[in-house]
Amino acid sequence: MSIPDAPAVRLRGVTKDFGDGIRGLDEVDLDLAAGSVTVLLGLSGSGKSTLLRHLNGLHPPTSGTVEVLGQDLGSLAPGALREARESIGMIFQSFGLVGPMSVLENVCTGRLGSLRGPRMGLFMYPRAVRREALEHLDRVGLADRAHQRADTLSGGQQQRVAIARSLMQHPRLLLADEPVAALDPVSSAQIIALLMRLREEDGLTIVAALHQVELAISTADRIVGLRAGRVVLDRETSTMTAQDAARIYDSVATPTTGELEELTDMHPAQVRA
Repeated sequence: MSIPDAPAVRLRGVTKDFGDGIRGLDEVDLDLAAGSVTVLLGLSGSGKSTLLRHLNGLHPPTSGTVEVLGQDLGSLAPGALREARESIGMIFQSFGLVGPMSVLENVCTGRLGSLRGPRMGLFMYPRAVRREALEHLDRVGLADRAHQRADTLSGGQQQRVAIARSLMQHPRLLLADEPVAALDPVSSAQIIALLMRLREEDGLTIVAALHQVELAISTADRIVGLRAGRVVLDRETSTMTAQDAARIYDSVATPTTGELEELTDMHPAQVRA
């Protein structure tokens, strides 16, 4: 699969202050290649979810710029921002499904952003939308559960439905906030394998927040570690071990300059070169 030269995500000096001395992100600079898989690692409260919410425009930065798929999200008017977000899918730890609603209708809701008016019931969606939703359910292996209540599915099955729903947006960027944290190891591996297959089939760029270091190393092209809103690790997985990645959990203290140089590929000698 060819990967364009232009990054899918570019952050420059992104800082997020929530007030009362709480800083969610602190001068974050990142370039994420189109078609890549990046995993965010870090303790709870380190800034992983905050970063993801900046990438889909849910949080505007206090300062700095967030460019996603060639657009500066902070410069967009509300209508243009909604349009830009149609190319950005997101899945969550809690799945975000409507339990009493059928699996198929839950998937159809992924198209609400591009439809006018409320949709009360499955047959309020156009036939083409229902047909596409069923196709995506087939892609995630759940076409036979289309008319089952979503809350009767297992956790792994519900996450598959959530992924199918995100595919209804025809995303180019897929964000995943702890997508396997609530799942058993077998289901976790299945969900990650599904995401990797969809990445290959659809040319997706994926950014996922995880806690499982071994899973991150075996899945991602690149690991970005966060601590107190700062990037303290930024390495391609081909150059690191699980022990390297796990070091970001060793302390919640602010990293020293030496730690930052050791944990990233940007050593002073490399920068001067």
